[in-house]
Amino acid sequence: LGEGNAKADALVSPTVTVPRDSFIAARESHALFHQAAKALKRQFDISLLDAQGIVRSCPQCSQYGTSLGLGVNPRGLQACEIWQMDVTHFPEFGHLKYVHVTVDIFSKMIWATAQ
Repeated sequence: LGEGNAKADALVSPTVTVPRDSFIAARESHALFHQAAKALKRQFDISLLDAQGIVRSCPQCSQYGTSLGLGVNPRGLQACEIWQMDVTHFPEFGHLKYVHVTVDIFSKMIWATAQ
């Protein structure tokens, strides 16, 4: 019984993990989320050349030119730095039929205007 408990304790005990290299973490993150080079640079504190190399070496992202992601402006990870915007068409509003909705990704603040 004691031997079985020792094995179970060893399996569920926390282990010490070595911090990963930021370049490897950036490469793994890009493989999953396909961030732009500037976003990788800011998020993982790597050089812009390294971040651009990660994006260029990605088989999916290297097919496309340097463009922004759809609806996302990757400018940072603080308040008022990453915004997501959408335009919705409401014909019932007359000449103000376009509703622009913008969300600050960090603080979740929503800004909506009819134009």
